Amino acid sequence: MKFIITSTGLQNPVSFPDLGLRQYPHPIINYDLEQEYTPEEIRASLDVQAAIDNGYITVKDEFGTPITFASEAVAHGSLSGLTEDQHLQYALTDGTSRAIFHVNDPTNQQILEYDSSIGKWINVDSVAGTSGTSGSSGTSGSSGTSGIDGTSGSSGSSGTSGSSGTSGIDGTSGSSGTSGSSGTSGSSGTSGDSGTSGSSGTSGSSGTSGSSGTSGIDGTSGSSGTSGIDGTSGSSGTSGSSGTSGSSGTSGSSGSSGTSGATPRGSIYYLHDETSGTNYLLSRTPGELPETSITVNNVTSETLIYTWDTTASDPGIEIMPSGVWTAKMYAAVSDAAGFTNLRFEVYKVNQSNVETYLTGGDSPDINNLTVALTEWDIIQPDNLDLDATDRLRLKVFADSTSNVDVTLYFEGLTHASYITTPIFVGGAGTSGTSGTSGSGTSGSSGTSGIDGTSGSSGTSGINGTSGSSGTSGSSGTSGSSGTSGIDGTSGSSGTSGSSGSSGTSGIDGTSGSSGTSGINGTSGSSGTSGTSADGVYWDSTSNEVVYDDPDRGKTLGVALINFGASRNSTAVTNQYLYTYDSVPINLNGYTLPYDCTLVGISLSGQTAQTWTAEIRKNDAVGIIASLTMTASRSNYDYTKNADFNAGDRVQMYCSGTSIDRPLVEVFFRRRV
Repeated sequence: MKFIITSTGLQNPVSFPDLGLRQYPHPIINYDLEQEYTPEEIRASLDVQAAIDNGYITVKDEFGTPITFASEAVAHGSLSGLTEDQHLQYALTDGTSRAIFHVNDPTNQQILEYDSSIGKWINVDSVAGTSGTSGSSGTSGSSGTSGIDGTSGSSGSSGTSGSSGTSGIDGTSGSSGTSGSSGTSGSSGTSGDSGTSGSSGTSGSSGTSGSSGTSGIDGTSGSSGTSGIDGTSGSSGTSGSSGTSGSSGTSGSSGSSGTSGATPRGSIYYLHDETSGTNYLLSRTPGELPETSITVNNVTSETLIYTWDTTASDPGIEIMPSGVWTAKMYAAVSDAAGFTNLRFEVYKVNQSNVETYLTGGDSPDINNLTVALTEWDIIQPDNLDLDATDRLRLKVFADSTSNVDVTLYFEGLTHASYITTPIFVGGAGTSGTSGTSGSGTSGSSGTSGIDGTSGSSGTSGINGTSGSSGTSGSSGTSGSSGTSGIDGTSGSSGTSGSSGSSGTSGIDGTSGSSGTSGINGTSGSSGTSGTSADGVYWDSTSNEVVYDDPDRGKTLGVALINFGASRNSTAVTNQYLYTYDSVPINLNGYTLPYDCTLVGISLSGQTAQTWTAEIRKNDAVGIIASLTMTASRSNYDYTKNADFNAGDRVQMYCSGTSIDRPLVEVFFRRRV
């Protein structure tokens, strides 16, 4: 399905920041965006949808049907539309399916299956999202129920009356428990005995008649009684019992799953027809200049077409991650004779303009006489060191076994040549929602302490002494008997002794101990992780993304290890092939860094011939694996299953007569 856009001129240029900062100058007419991006990337792009909504572009499919929602533009599978020769960095798991992987981001995994009826790869499993975050802890349990009230204190014994006792020391308060009921007061002390009345004065003797005798003097008042002794203190109350524990809180509900992360892709660098220093510009932003081309004439050996540089401090990283470089170059040749190819080489360049080689590789044969796309992949097996101030330099070469002219096209919209790097960009899945908090009831309060008994009353005061009797009146003179003298008044009674003070109050009982706190509710369960692609997982021992290969009965790494050997001769007969600098491979060989399994062999030659490639090891003539090509220029077999050990030296041998420029490539996976 195509996604064909046409600009309206309301915005110039039309920009899609979430598609690698891509910009399209107006006018752009009937351009298929799937030439640069996968249907998933287009469907997930918020900037493409915003351009549709704002009227900056109109969109239709290959049948002319208008598209107003980018998310509905893909009708079959989230990774459909890949042709068989694309994405060679994806791991071949068997004869019909492949596993998408990226060694620097193991969560990005996908199984693809090739549908020969439509000529496309379609996905059969969903891409894994990143794990959801853990749910938050449940809340504390609610407070326990109140403790049982303390029992009432027993009544204090009656204290004898006397002066008031000092207050008892307060018991410590128990938390939450209610106070026990007060004990009854001790009975009052008995009153002190009353003082005795003063004795009556004696009557005056009968005087002779005459004046009455004087009244007797009143007796003195009795002295006050002494104070009563203080009552004893009441005994202490007993402690309250502990409260019961609170019940456990209920568990929180599980968080929801995280959404799947966006499909990552490598950063794209476009070849431009403008300068960056002394060379042309290599930039992540597509150019706005018209299409252009460079032609090199009479190519018979490796010839530099041109050099492109990024701006200073681009890419601005200190590690170039391992992975796949993909070159997509538009080229044409003047003659299809012989074998003609392009080659790209990537360098890092410091601030002193000193360049250091990073990686590079050759394209397949180019035999088209008009401009056409040539695409090839190069695997960079290890991370490479850079300085943040380094720039990247791209050199493009042409080579041929014949005398031909080679033209490279770039810039513009139709034939914009570019390279894709292992500098991956892409979004992570959203976190799972947190679990709900657990609840729990509080423990009950402790019972109140029993009140202390009342202090006994103080003893009664001692009685006061009686007042003394009044003196008798003096006798009257003799004579006639006077009237009787008036009786002297009785002495006043002694005052009663004052009551004794009350006894001291009993000491308050200590309060009951606090109830224990309720048990905290359990935490909510964590959000579930995003689903993983079946059979592909991260092996922590080897630090590799691996899968269980059902056909070979082994656990193998997803990453492919491949290398090749060839001879630049038209008459190779029963000979070992060459490695770097034309060294026969039987003199050295490729050393495997760990236990591996050979899973594939591919062959090619300059002309259609019949010959056999033999895979040997460690200078021995024994054949570990082989593949025959019959009257053809190419052949391959990805069903091989031959084990090699770490340290083995792999060597390739051409068995045939007068073979024209044979090339053999082998493909290994790490065995864990």
